[in-house]
Formats: sequence, C-alpha cells, structure tokens
Amino acid sequence: MGEFDDIHMKFQELEDGRYIVRIEGFKREKTVHQTKPIRWDLKLMNESPLILPVKFSHIETNAGFQILMRELKNLGFSKPRSAKEFEEVMADLLGSIVEVSLTTTNKEEGYRELRFLRRLY
Repeated sequence: MGEFDDIHMKFQELEDGRYIVRIEGFKREKTVHQTKPIRWDLKLMNESPLILPVKFSHIETNAGFQILMRELKNLGFSKPRSAKEFEEVMADLLGSIVEVSLTTTNKEEGYRELRFLRRLY
C-alpha cells in the first residue's frame, strides 16, 4: 500500500460534458473568506467511479445570485420574490433529478464549473 493511496480518487475527475445528478441536499457554511455560499450535495446517477466536482452557488454577490436565478429558471421555477419563497424553491429541489453541465473554465488553475441545465424529474 502506497503512502498516498487514500487520495487516489482525487485523480479520477469527470471529463467536461453533461451529466444526470440527483439533488440530495444543500447547506450554507461560512468560508475562510467569511462568505456563505450554497454548497450543493449532488449524486451522480450512474455507476461511474469518477468524481463529480462540488457545486457552489455564491449568492452573496450579485453575479452569483443572478447565475443561480437563471439556473432556477432552467429548472422550471419562477424567480422567487422573497427569501421565504427562495427557501421553498430550495426545499422543492430536494430529490430532483437534473441535467448538469461540467466545464473546465481555467485549465492552469483547475477551475471547473457545474451548472444546472434542466430538471428531468
């Protein structure tokens, strides 16, 4: 057994493309930069041993909020009019099967973007 065998899965990344996932949950936790993005808990719906990158929605910034609003529209939701409506939409998403797009946006830095495309179920 090698010294780094415990991290072998970190090298098993999915290629850019479209994938089907189930939204199993989400949470907001403060980051080292004192922001509280949404951290999505997504499960890849095939038996691939490869790893789906973590999806964050940085809703504290205007740009991040607008990106999430466009994604919610792609999933069939109207733009929430309040924080309470937003919370209801988020609760409705739990258990949903959705198609996502995975794109490498900066190969040198390894930045990968995961976007919601459409709700299948």
